[in-house]
Amino acid sequence: MKSADRFIVLLIFYFLTFSTRASETKAGFSLPDDVSEVSLKFQTIRNLIVLPVVINDSIQVNLILDTGCRNLVLFGKRFRNLFQTTPNQKVQFSGLGDGNPIQGKLSLNNKVSIQAVIGEKIPVVIVAEKNLFSNYAGIHGVIGYDIFIKFEIELDPLNQVITFRPASSSELSNEYEKIPLVIEDSRPLIRSQVFFKDSDGLACDLMLDTGSSLGLLMKTTDLEKFPGGNERKILGRGFNGKVVGFEMIASKLILSTFEISVITADITYSAWHNFASVGMDIMKDYVVVLNYCKAYAGFKKII
Repeated sequence: MKSADRFIVLLIFYFLTFSTRASETKAGFSLPDDVSEVSLKFQTIRNLIVLPVVINDSIQVNLILDTGCRNLVLFGKRFRNLFQTTPNQKVQFSGLGDGNPIQGKLSLNNKVSIQAVIGEKIPVVIVAEKNLFSNYAGIHGVIGYDIFIKFEIELDPLNQVITFRPASSSELSNEYEKIPLVIEDSRPLIRSQVFFKDSDGLACDLMLDTGSSLGLLMKTTDLEKFPGGNERKILGRGFNGKVVGFEMIASKLILSTFEISVITADITYSAWHNFASVGMDIMKDYVVVLNYCKAYAGFKKII
């Protein structure tokens, strides 16, 4: 495998804007009234979480769980004729990489099932002309904010189990280190500091990114803030193509009051903004709980 293919998704975040009229049918994801929680096994690829999903009772797909995306997105020509899309309306979105933004078509009012987790009136974006996952058999797209906003979600990478609980009625166990979240543009952010050798802490709003197989990623407008890095190389691939940068060692990362010591930091240049994220290469070592509704995350070290 070439180095450029080391990672599937570095960062996927985009924002769809469209309006729909209210319907008598309840929209969004939910559990049956008599179910307090549901757990299911998941597969992984490059530490990313892959969920089995059924759309409209017949279309079986495998989707990467991605906190960086807002809507369910499917890639590949096979989906072109399986969905009714809104005419003359295209959705454009971008992620990391040097290429152009991606365009897709929007399909409304879909039923989406993840075992007992049922979604009604779910929008799906169809990208038929470009398949990001063509090199990975059985991966068809991503799912994100639509499901995170409805549930407290517990991720157990060691046992490959994901648990869904109603967000508004859940409480975090004392076993976990509780960390405040800020939900901004559908992304879960933590007030954080990154420390490099012989330097003061760099304050940042850091995203917990389940759609990234990297560890700590720093996207910066000023590379001079990060002296002493290794030579530039391809870090991986994002939605828009190759991501080029270099690696450094961070002495510690502080997520609110929770500290992680000595980790690799990938540094990449951005002409537009500064950004930081933690991906699954770090989160795989923890049981992680995310509750957007109550604005907290929980971390428990896997022994």
